Amino acid sequence: MEAIVESARRKGSVLVVGLDPDLSRFPTELLRSPRESGEESVLPGVVREFCLGILEATAPFAAAVKLQSACFELLGAEGVGVYSDVIREAERAGLPTIADVKRGDIDASASAYAGAHLSRFGARCVTVNPYMGADAVKPFLDEARRLERGGGTFTLVATSNPSSVAFQEATAPPMYEVAARLVADLGQKSGDYTDSGAVVGVTRPAVGARVRELLPEAVFLAPGFGAQGGGAAAVRPLLDRRGGGVIVNSSRAILYAHEGDPGADYREAAASAAKRSRDELREIGAGF
Repeated sequence: MEAIVESARRKGSVLVVGLDPDLSRFPTELLRSPRESGEESVLPGVVREFCLGILEATAPFAAAVKLQSACFELLGAEGVGVYSDVIREAERAGLPTIADVKRGDIDASASAYAGAHLSRFGARCVTVNPYMGADAVKPFLDEARRLERGGGTFTLVATSNPSSVAFQEATAPPMYEVAARLVADLGQKSGDYTDSGAVVGVTRPAVGARVRELLPEAVFLAPGFGAQGGGAAAVRPLLDRRGGGVIVNSSRAILYAHEGDPGADYREAAASAAKRSRDELREIGAGF
């Protein structure tokens, strides 16, 4: 987690750019050749070009990058290769990477997932599903600590999708509190924050405020900003007592900003959207 905190301080930004490549929304100039040739085999290369273009354009405004692994896996083995390439290039550009894989297995399987995404592919952090308890989270923390790269985990606690309420708030105590306590129990402090972070959506600010009470020293990865309707003001209840502790993800609003201006270069549009998001978050005092 230290790597992300240090990057946020250096950049003066808490913005995370989410890479969720969707070919149906790519700019036409990138897809023209594949469509004309009818060769699907070139599509992974198109995804690579798009993602690297977004990385270069948004790097000045972002603290980190989050890659949604499913979008790359959809392209098969070559897509996984692109996923690995983009992680490597982001890290070279000084952007710590979060592998958004939401794995939740145990024992040897969890260790294998951790080794794949944190060691072989080289991500700093990974998202994990705690439904199977500490056994599903600890192998990822163990691997991150072994690598000593300032990484860690972001455990799903209070997610931004609408139906999450029916599950995460249905029990007494609510499941999000149980998950938050697991995050607290597993974390080891390094610097100002622990290496065990939490996914807490900005679309549920009241719940986020309660999770912050339970996790005063954890970094929150906050989805739901931008395309999912969460605004900068909804980030405030998630902040810690220093006004930090939160990194905010925006994916579609940045990746596909060019859709609002068909004549715009997708990289320039993404850069403008990322700068705007960074500035909005600065205005509410979010920072490390």
